[in-house]
Amino acid sequence: MPDDQGGLILVHAHPDDEAFGTGGLIARTVAEGRRVDLVICTGGEEGEIHDPTLDQDEAKPRLQEIREAELRSSVAALHGNGPGELHLHMLGYRDSGMMGTPSNDRDDVFWHADLDEAARKVGDIIREARPAAMVSYDANGNYGHPDHINAHRVAVAAWDVADDTLAKLYETAFNRDRWSRLTAEMQARGIKLPWDEDEEEEPESAEEEEFGVAEADMTTTIDVAAFAPAKHAAMDCHKTQRQDMGWLLDLPPDLKADASSPEYFVLKRWRGREIPAGYRETSLFEGLDG
Repeated sequence: MPDDQGGLILVHAHPDDEAFGTGGLIARTVAEGRRVDLVICTGGEEGEIHDPTLDQDEAKPRLQEIREAELRSSVAALHGNGPGELHLHMLGYRDSGMMGTPSNDRDDVFWHADLDEAARKVGDIIREARPAAMVSYDANGNYGHPDHINAHRVAVAAWDVADDTLAKLYETAFNRDRWSRLTAEMQARGIKLPWDEDEEEEPESAEEEEFGVAEADMTTTIDVAAFAPAKHAAMDCHKTQRQDMGWLLDLPPDLKADASSPEYFVLKRWRGREIPAGYRETSLFEGLDG
């Protein structure tokens, strides 16, 4: 890899978070010959188990081990045969679970971790890898999960102490307008939405309806259509999390393609530069190589 071609670091909360919103980006970046460093903050111990081949009672105590194996298979799928490098870093914190759950009150979970210590761990990776761009979540963790919120905080803290090599900081973003069009088409075809399985569930609140980012507010649109097979293979590795991944993999081919690419991001910081109003780009590395 040329010395002036910086790489990418992603700070994710759980095993499987890498696949849905950034799997195409990871595969594309490796294919471009760049180095990718994937940081996973927790072991995903509080996740559900939707792999029918596993016995729930037997699998739950070793879910961290199972999910790490799934993650390593996902990483192998995303690396493929690309000329770049893909390095996995497990920070080793325990999954916090959702706000208000008993697990979230435990002293040993990521939500209660020393953020300075966690940021130092990510900072060490940055100093070794010298990436040009960093990706994590927004301040609400995209949907309010405490581990996603903390991953954002850790990424920002690591950014603040990084040198000029790390030039751009991004937040993952779900395109609200595109998502609405996709779900409307699913309903029109009689495809049940995975989050509507409970018929008795109360209607969505206004806050839930505002999930995601408006298309007009996106800065960065990454075409990952060529890497959709790798992305889908990575998603399929997370058998225990089938409730989150399986519905997309089971869509008709045209809707599956529409849901898989592009991937969207919002550029929040560009070291030493103001981000112009209305700025748009099609690569995280735009304006950096040369």
